[in-house]
Amino acid sequence: MEHFSYIPFVPDKKSVIQRMGAFRARFSAGLNADIDTFLRNSAGAFSVAGRAGTFPFSRAEGGIKMGGALVASKKLAELLKDSASVYIMCATIPAHDVEKINTAMRNGEGLKALVYDAYASELADGALGVLMSGKNESLRRMGQKLTKRRYSAGYGDLDIKYQKLFFDMLDLNTLKVSINDKYMLSPEKSVIAVAGVE
Repeated sequence: MEHFSYIPFVPDKKSVIQRMGAFRARFSAGLNADIDTFLRNSAGAFSVAGRAGTFPFSRAEGGIKMGGALVASKKLAELLKDSASVYIMCATIPAHDVEKINTAMRNGEGLKALVYDAYASELADGALGVLMSGKNESLRRMGQKLTKRRYSAGYGDLDIKYQKLFFDMLDLNTLKVSINDKYMLSPEKSVIAVAGVE
């Protein structure tokens, strides 16, 4: 198992603005300056940690088998069609950092909360890309590579219930991540994804 206490990644302004849903918006000079200030503050306000592991799987009718369970997903099976194993990864922003978003909202700082929220989401997603890049570096020495795409529970035909399977396989309690009976992760800025090792 691979544990990452810190994952170096800084989201760019364009991706954060897009995450805010304001990609085509034109901001006044003052608003743009405020956003830039909140973005600079975000770099010091949020950190991201992770955990990942490589696991065997086998092919099954309509999906794959791993972790002692059948994962019924034709799209995941298609992603893994040339893979020998799976690489499951999680990136999470600690609860005390996520609370900064809620604090800004409670204080009536709506723009700050919006920028912080978008930044944190981009940070968690971008951290998965960093993990994949690092894994690819080590896999190249063995003539292997990860699939270009990764897949998360709750997307396409991969039911959200499989989030619990991935959670257990990574033993995410050790990363101070929890999961509820609706398969949602806490802290909320936590993301699990699966890629194939080809």
